[in-house]
Amino acid sequence: MAIQLCNLYKNFGPNKVLQGMSLDIQDGETMTIIGGSGCGKSVCLKHIVGLLKPDKGEVIVDGINITAAEDEEDLFAVQNKFGFLFQGAALFDSLSVGDNVAFGLRNLKKDVGDSQARRIAREKLALVGLHDVDHLKPAELSGGMKKRVGLARAIAHEPKYIIYDEPTTGLDPITSDVINELIIDLQKKLSVTSIAVTHDMVSAYKISNRIAMLYEGKIIEVGTTQQIKTTGNPYVRQFVTGSSQGPIKVKLREWE
Repeated sequence: MAIQLCNLYKNFGPNKVLQGMSLDIQDGETMTIIGGSGCGKSVCLKHIVGLLKPDKGEVIVDGINITAAEDEEDLFAVQNKFGFLFQGAALFDSLSVGDNVAFGLRNLKKDVGDSQARRIAREKLALVGLHDVDHLKPAELSGGMKKRVGLARAIAHEPKYIIYDEPTTGLDPITSDVINELIIDLQKKLSVTSIAVTHDMVSAYKISNRIAMLYEGKIIEVGTTQQIKTTGNPYVRQFVTGSSQGPIKVKLREWE
């Protein structure tokens, strides 16, 4: 297993987020975590990259228990293996596209000079289908192009793992499919292990080798896309079909 989440518990005051969550992520696969808003998907991602430590449990990356890491340099060495595509791309408006892509590279690899960083930035932008845009500012790009720039930045330092946080949020169906195809293409070209969180079941079915559903702080089912599509679990079936009828109840107002 490339990454193991072992019986994770995480509370924020009275808010119980993770309640014994366990999940194994295999080397080279794309694992997608699905679940309702506020169920703890993003909290899970922050545990995987060591930005949060669980109240209880372990996160093991490449055989290293990062929850027990005391030395910041040891933790940084593990974090350096990850590339992260943020939900809103998280580009710096004041920087050019090229400098946005090179930004993380300059910080993660101290031996990379400015000219080399710019060259790598152009290469990674070309890899995500963007040519001759390194001089532009983010405000001059479409939503889909911003996602691509964010992805180019995520892969600039050649990570072993890529994390996708809601990669198709805010995009129209056609642009979303372009991003899905890009995720699949990069998976093949870079041979990376990917972890995605999404509400978009079309995207989840297309990009995933396996899908896991997080509900009430635990993973309640893990399976291939076909297994999830044909699941007999009523909670998973209700979520993937988007039905209001089923065991999952959604409060429309705070007082309901």
